[in-house]
Amino acid sequence: MRKILLLCCVLVSQVSADVRLIDDLGREVHLDAPAHRVISLIPHATELLYDINAHEQLIATVRFADYPEAAQSKPRVGDYNAINSEAILTLQPDLVIAYPTGPSRPEIDRLIDLGIPVFFSDPQSFETIAQAMRDLGQLTGHIDDAQAAADAFENGIAALADRYANRTELSVFYEVWHQPIYTLNGDSYISDVIDLCGGRNVFAHLPVLSPQVSLEAVFAANPDVIVTDNPQQWQHWDRLHAVQSQALISTDADVLHRPTPSLLIGARQLCIDLDQIRAHRRTD
Repeated sequence: MRKILLLCCVLVSQVSADVRLIDDLGREVHLDAPAHRVISLIPHATELLYDINAHEQLIATVRFADYPEAAQSKPRVGDYNAINSEAILTLQPDLVIAYPTGPSRPEIDRLIDLGIPVFFSDPQSFETIAQAMRDLGQLTGHIDDAQAAADAFENGIAALADRYANRTELSVFYEVWHQPIYTLNGDSYISDVIDLCGGRNVFAHLPVLSPQVSLEAVFAANPDVIVTDNPQQWQHWDRLHAVQSQALISTDADVLHRPTPSLLIGARQLCIDLDQIRAHRRTD
């Protein structure tokens, strides 16, 4: 009986133990106990909370936090451009998860000043995506579920790396936006996906995470492949090698633009698409 009571005391102490973590801005976030009323101001964090089975603690999120489907039923307290601070305060969260930057940052700083714990999350690599799951597990008390989800993600990445190792390199231009043209540099997880599939990001060297580039810069890079959400808009630029060889890949932003395990779906498809282009080049 004493052993049972001792075990119960240990379990209770683990559940109620305070949490101290460093967020993606290098700030220490302290919770007296794992959070039970979480507001996510980021679509990727909303998805990750479902991935680690902490969704029942999620009391509100933002517009475009639409995956998984169950997340669509959660109350909305704003979007990337603006948040409803009064609605957030009314909900009395014990944790808010937010982007480190963006138009709503002043309002988020106000929440911090009012004593609401805010954890800034902005994973930009495979490693930090897995760590984001582990961090959310610590913050919500779902440590084992988070560890399992992170391990599964890392194993999926490792399997793709093994499968597509030593592929013939293809230079890749990844278009995020067309007018004006935006891309991603080598510090982004999407650039990691390109590398994983045996590609080379032609704008990896640029100093800004999401730089604007000119059409002339794309011509100068003359990539083997263009990845875009609208291949048709590149068809008339037949000076480009990718257009000449019809190496235009249509991307699904829903699975490639969120740093979550959904990224594996987009990564697998991009690897397949690049392999098909390699096969086509061999037959020409």
